[in-house]
Amino acid sequence: MGIFLGSLFVFVCVVGIVDVIFSLRRQKRISRRLKGELENIQEKSFTATLKNWAIGIGEKIEKTNLPVIKKLIADISKKLQMAGIKDLKPSSFIGIQILAFSGAIIVSIVALGIYDWLVLLMMGILGFIFPQMWLNGKIKKRQRLLFKGLPDALDILTLLVEAGLDFGAAFNILIENEEGELIDEFYLAQQEIRLGKNRIQALTDMAKRVNYRPLTSVINAIVQSMQTGAAIGPTLKALSDQYRNERSLLAEKLGAMAPLKMMMPLIFLIFPTIFIIIFGPIVLSFLSGKIW
Repeated sequence: MGIFLGSLFVFVCVVGIVDVIFSLRRQKRISRRLKGELENIQEKSFTATLKNWAIGIGEKIEKTNLPVIKKLIADISKKLQMAGIKDLKPSSFIGIQILAFSGAIIVSIVALGIYDWLVLLMMGILGFIFPQMWLNGKIKKRQRLLFKGLPDALDILTLLVEAGLDFGAAFNILIENEEGELIDEFYLAQQEIRLGKNRIQALTDMAKRVNYRPLTSVINAIVQSMQTGAAIGPTLKALSDQYRNERSLLAEKLGAMAPLKMMMPLIFLIFPTIFIIIFGPIVLSFLSGKIW
């Protein structure tokens, strides 16, 4: 009987200890999760605060009605459309640039200890230009994606039109079954057509919105075929062959530029490592007084 009671007591103690351990681990996981959520909330709130500041600054700038500001807003609006950024107003982008200007100056003073007004001005200008550089990079990246998808889209349209479909039906099938930056622009044009806009006007507006020469040439050729009543199949086939050849030439050009782009990593990263491996032991032996 004593052995049974002792075993029961040990079992109860072990169960209690295991329960305490698991409860502590559970509380620790909950506290970590809550801490992570709080950090995410704080991060989101900080980002939202900066965004609200940029929006407020942009609205105040927009109310000035200066010709220079109007021209700047128009240029930024055009670039935002070319980059495919639809959730950012041009005035808010100017607000981001002003925040970057101020932030660069503050970081230079606080973190780097720079107090020279000329250097601070240069740092502020760099901060102001950085969002513009980022936007230009987005535009170039999007244009590369548009150019990459253009021949394939034209091939599909050509096959569908030559199979007996009209351009509108082929256009809808292409949008429903493909994806990419070019298809996104086609989708916007399709929605405008469904809302009542003329097909030619919707395609022309898309070309103006994207403002990319190859796509503009394609749209102009398609619009001209529609206006003159000419067969659109041969036009699509000729455009497809043309831009497929141009894409091949671009690939060859990028391949030829690859050795030049590899020179900088070779000079600054790989060659110094090779020199250290080869001449490092020799230098160390000379420093220690040993001569080979």
